[in-house]
Amino acid sequence: MIDTSISASDAVLSVFDMATERWVQRPWRVVRERAIEIASWIDATRGGRTTGAAIGLVGDPGPDLVAAVHAAWLSGSAVSILPGPVRGADDARWAVATAARFAGVGVDIVLGSGSQLEALTAVDCALHIDHVDLVGVGIDTDGFRPVGLVGDAAAILQGTAGSTGDPKTAVLTAEAVATNTAALVDRLRLDAAEDIGLSWLPLYHDMGLTFLVAGMSTGIPLWLAPNSAFAASPFRWPQWLTDSGATVTAAPNFAYDIVGRYGTLLEGADLSRLRVALSGGEPIDPDAFDRFLDRAAAVGFDPAAATPAYGMAESVCAVTVPAPGEGARYDQVTVGGDDGTTIERRYPLLGEPLEGMEIRVVPADVAVPAIEGRDVGAVEIRGTSMMAGYLGHPLIEPGTWFPTGDLGYLVDGRLVICGRTKEIVIVAGRNLFPVEIERAAAGVDGVRRGGVVAVSRGSGRPGLVIVAETRTTGDAVAQMRSAVMSAVASDCGVVPTDVVFVDPGSVPRTTSGKLRRLATRDLVESGAWS
Repeated sequence: MIDTSISASDAVLSVFDMATERWVQRPWRVVRERAIEIASWIDATRGGRTTGAAIGLVGDPGPDLVAAVHAAWLSGSAVSILPGPVRGADDARWAVATAARFAGVGVDIVLGSGSQLEALTAVDCALHIDHVDLVGVGIDTDGFRPVGLVGDAAAILQGTAGSTGDPKTAVLTAEAVATNTAALVDRLRLDAAEDIGLSWLPLYHDMGLTFLVAGMSTGIPLWLAPNSAFAASPFRWPQWLTDSGATVTAAPNFAYDIVGRYGTLLEGADLSRLRVALSGGEPIDPDAFDRFLDRAAAVGFDPAAATPAYGMAESVCAVTVPAPGEGARYDQVTVGGDDGTTIERRYPLLGEPLEGMEIRVVPADVAVPAIEGRDVGAVEIRGTSMMAGYLGHPLIEPGTWFPTGDLGYLVDGRLVICGRTKEIVIVAGRNLFPVEIERAAAGVDGVRRGGVVAVSRGSGRPGLVIVAETRTTGDAVAQMRSAVMSAVASDCGVVPTDVVFVDPGSVPRTTSGKLRRLATRDLVESGAWS
């Protein structure tokens, strides 16, 4: 079951406030008291009825929003956290769509703050929408009795990334959340007496929410910053790590890449206390990660703290995680083509499965690039952390192997991921992992790293098309196009049919920032980009 009490210790939750540029601090025992207030208010608002409805949350994390996560569980409700509008979006349109999404997953009460709450409040809907900082303040909690969540009761309604299909909502049970969190805490050896956590990952993302729940359940000092604060100034992250003395942090590959590329800005940081730096949520670029390790070592970072991992929303979060101290390890392989062309590549070892989880690799239903000495296939998982199923879809029978959609293989029980089944690029009869092509193109000056997609075009001029974000204009574009084609030909042994340059931010992405390659391919096929 999910423990119905937050740690009552004096360890402190610190949340970065964008408006004041200061950290707002509350002891966990105070956050616990606030959670009981909010849960009491939820009961009163529902008239004391246990409705089976969920609680929706929006806005930047604050002490009250954190308390509201646990308040939902205390009231016997699942929690659903949705992202705010992306840059350039129409707030009113976002609010209408978000209210509909909440209603669609069974939410009856939405709590939040800031401009997101204001926009939602203007929507004409049946949802009860209120300010999380104000509800339940001073309410009489003497008669409150927590319902709690156990077994197969829904605890989290987690939106999936939808990088190769339509986003769905994974129904995560109380048992799955509890076991995944406990297994992750055990694997990372989190110790309330020694560890300090720091995260800027959004709570609507599985990795961000699990980081919070792990900190909440262990009672470690925890520092949380809004994703928007990191996006506005990525080098706040090393400074936050320095100021907090954090021992555990987590981020996707692109964040480590940014720090590595502009490592001179690390001057003055102190990363010597970090013992776990998780990297997950997107493919890990070994060269970029090594660059981060080299730059960060100059300010005290121990390379053994590097922890490249694998997970997905359908399994709450983590599936495989290396033990602390293993560091970043790679499998050096030879990728071969049908035409005899070979390429040397490194793939990160993503650790062994957590307690209660299993992994297997089965033959894929698509032709995959051959890797010498490795049995590459479709990755499937099962175990105690698995979702009950997608909302509105049939339940998944316990013990059923779940197809992740990823391609990979195992080395001494450690997982290696090569790509996605639906994203294999076929060029002149060769099957290629798109990430390898994208990394080669991204190495060209002027191309925006993290904004490159390689796809196979079947219509018009069939072949490999690379879509790359850039700010370069004028005569320099032709030179950059030649450089991209040369880089891909040299590194991957194939020549692109076309290179399409688009403005920064144009490539389709999920709410968590993952590239949507199939959506990009559709735009290429439609002629929207030429």
